[in-house]
Parts: sequence; C-alpha cells; structure tokens
Amino acid sequence: MEVPESQFVEHKQSLGELKEIIESVAAFATCQGGTIRIGIRSNGEKIGVQIGRTTLEDLARDIKQNTDPPQFPSIIFDGEERRAIITVQVAGSPVKPVFAYGRPYKRVGRSNQRLSREEVQRLMEETTGRTWDALPCPGLTVGNLDNTAIRDFLKRAGQDMMTDTMTVLRNLALMNAQGELVNAAALLFADSPQRFFPQAQLQCARFAGTSSVKFIDEATYTGPAFSQLDDALKFVFRNTKQAIRITGKPEHDVVPEYPVDAVREAVINAICHRNYTESGMVQMRIYDDRLEVWNPGTLPPGLTIEQLYQEHASHPRNPRLAGAFHHAGLVERWGTGTLRIITACLVHGIGRPEFVTESGMFIARFRIVIENILPQGITLNERQQRALEYIRQHGRITAVEYQRIFEVKRTQAFRDLAELTQTGLLTLKKHGRSSYYVESG
Repeated sequence: MEVPESQFVEHKQSLGELKEIIESVAAFATCQGGTIRIGIRSNGEKIGVQIGRTTLEDLARDIKQNTDPPQFPSIIFDGEERRAIITVQVAGSPVKPVFAYGRPYKRVGRSNQRLSREEVQRLMEETTGRTWDALPCPGLTVGNLDNTAIRDFLKRAGQDMMTDTMTVLRNLALMNAQGELVNAAALLFADSPQRFFPQAQLQCARFAGTSSVKFIDEATYTGPAFSQLDDALKFVFRNTKQAIRITGKPEHDVVPEYPVDAVREAVINAICHRNYTESGMVQMRIYDDRLEVWNPGTLPPGLTIEQLYQEHASHPRNPRLAGAFHHAGLVERWGTGTLRIITACLVHGIGRPEFVTESGMFIARFRIVIENILPQGITLNERQQRALEYIRQHGRITAVEYQRIFEVKRTQAFRDLAELTQTGLLTLKKHGRSSYYVESG
C-alpha cells in the first residue's frame, strides 16, 4: 500500500504538474528533505506516467534551473515505461531557504508554504552566516556610488579625505570576494539607494495633539543613510520646542524637549538594525506628549525587551551597516545603545523610555512632562516662577494673593498675571464678581 502524503511525502498525478513538483522540491529541501512520487493520485491510487528516453534528464534539468540554490535530487522510476512511478528523493539543503521560481518555500504538514521575509533572513543567517546587508546587491556598481556621500563618511570618521573609493569599500567590507558590492554599500553610498531598496526611507510626521489624526508637518527622507539621520534630527529640531526648564531659582536652564543623544541613538538603531526584507519604512512620530521611532521588524532571536534595560550582548541585524556607523563614531559594538538612550533620558528628566514591539514593529517611545516645559523665548521673572509653584501646590491664585505674597502693587500683580495668561501658562477663571487664575491644560 502506498505511503500517504505527509510532512515528508508528496504525491503528484502527472508530470503536467511540473511547477508544483519543483515547489515541493524547494519546500522539502528547505526542511529535512522528503519524497515526491509522480504517477499517484492524492488518495494513493497508482496510475503511472509515460516516460521517454530523456524524461528523467529533462525533469532533473528543470529542477536545477528553477531552484535556488540549485537542487540535484535523486530521480528514479519503477514499473513499465508506459505506466511508471517516478520517485524524486530530495535531501535537506545545507543552505536555506531554497527558492522555486524566485519564491522561498517550506514544508508544513502536507502542504508547501511561502516563507515570510523575516523567516528567509533568519534561515539565511543560520545556514550561511551571511546577513542581509552582506549579500550582493544586483545591479550596483562603483559608478552608482555618490562621491559626496563617501566624502561625508570620511569627514565623520576623521579619515584622510583623499582616501580612494575602493579603499573605503574594502575597509568597510562592502565588497565580497568576487568583487560584488553588497547591500550595505547601496544603503550607505548609492546615489539613489531607493532604486535598489524602495523601503529604505525614513518618514517623519508631527501630529496635532496625542493621536495620529491631524498632520502639522510631514516629510519623507531618501538618500544615503547618514543623510537620512541628519534630516531626521533637523525635523525633530523644527517640530519640538527649545525649552526653558523651571528650576525655582532666578536663573533657568534652556533645554530641548527631548534629549538629542537619545533621539539620535534611536534613529541610528532603527536604520542599522531594521529588517530590510520588510516593506515598511522607519518612522518618526512626534505628538504633543511623546516622540516615537518605529523600526520595521522584531527583536533578533534570543533578545528580549527586558534585556534592553540592562547590559546585553550585541545582536546587530546588519553588522556591515552598523560597522560604518561605528567607524563614523556614532555606534558602539557592545550592545550599549539602549542603555545610552535610557541614561540620556533619565539625565534629561523625562523618565525611562519605553521599548515595545507592536504589529511587527519595534518602537522606542519617549514621553515628556508637559507642565515643566515653556516655549522658547518666554522669560519668567522670579515672582512668576514662584507663582506657578504656588498654583501647583494650592490649585489657583488670585490677584490679591499675588499682591500679598510678593509685596507688589495691584498694577504689577495684574501685569505679571496677564503675561502668564498670554503665554498660555495660566487661564483666567471668573466666578461671579471674583476671578482667579489656574494652570492651563
């Protein structure tokens, strides 16, 4: 009795199902191997196929030409040539995944299934040791590289500006043994990286309020990776406040809403560690109360969210890309990026950042304490600063109380309070014939 279809056995009725046969070869090779029996119905009934002098050779040729890496299964037949049963014995491939007609397949139960981009990358790294950024970039030549981008790198890295392009490529391992430029070279130095990888863009948006409904400003940045980083930081500067932090003393500190070092590190991490096999783009979202950096792809296997808040091993998804940022003085190699983000946030006084994964994205989220921040250009005198502190303790203040506490005349009290109201820090409330001031928001 014929063995039924399973994880390791596939039945095909005829050679007319050539495409499905080759997909099964790829699926079995991606897993532990398997057997394809041709000339048998799915219910196990043997009907046989007619074979000619070159049938087996033609089948072997078709399998080789339409699989990547090419597969060479054992192909034999038994029975009469007019009603033969062909057996294709497929071994598990040492290099995975195996593609059929340009698509990756794996065997799951009795069916062949397409692999996700992330599965493709994981299997490739496990079986070849090559990461995505180290794979050859088809069509990319030295003539496609942007000399301005290369000089920009040399300047950042503090290297001789006269260093020739080939030396830069070799030093950064952006060319393989066959002389082919790899994917990281396109992201770093191509005159148009998006011609090779349309998803290699960085989207920025400033929203009104705390939800992604109304845009105030938006931009999509293309070009080499270093220029995308610079553009993103300029967008943050343009769409956040350079602020005054109230200290309770006559002097005050001028600081940005978000720590520059932390935001820069988050954007670099997104560019260097994102999954470029995913179609999504790196995104920066700025709201009234938070800034978020969205990175396509989840954490590498073996790394958890909890480990990001402590010392952990480095797991670079794109080590050649990260290596270039390291040479430019922007990336450490020791898994300290998230710790530097946390430290910068705590020193800045905005609290510990949030690291989360949602819908196939890794998100770094920074939250601000709005009430402690004033727009740039607002100068508060000592009375006004102390008045804000008084309101936070007592809930409100009247003009009479202002006069008494700070020993000023009525006109000065109303002038100080009017300035605080005009800046949006205070709101005037009226109750009958009396009025008082409360903190806005």
